[in-house]
Amino acid sequence: MEKMVVKQGEAKTVTFTVRDALGAGVDLSGAALLLGVKKDKSEADYTFAKADQEFDKSQAANGIVSVNLSAADTNQPEATYIGELKCAWAGPVIKKSEDFFLQVKRAVTA
Repeated sequence: MEKMVVKQGEAKTVTFTVRDALGAGVDLSGAALLLGVKKDKSEADYTFAKADQEFDKSQAANGIVSVNLSAADTNQPEATYIGELKCAWAGPVIKKSEDFFLQVKRAVTA
């Protein structure tokens, strides 16, 4: 699992590359995306989430998408969170990426 690190209250753009089993980028241009982040897998609700319209899909045909995490998104208690990227296509097809870790570190303030 990949681990991303942010500071509390830090705005940051995160980029995801979704690949198939052969390592080729999966065409995401027709997919609806959802990024969900929560403290523990067992929690029903996300701590924060990003909906499809918040993603930059300019490279989606190559499997590359990015999304901005706002200062409010990352202004969470210091901990390691679990994130997932869900990709849904027309019909009953929904795929979930491998989970990743998002570590929020305490921000140092003067």
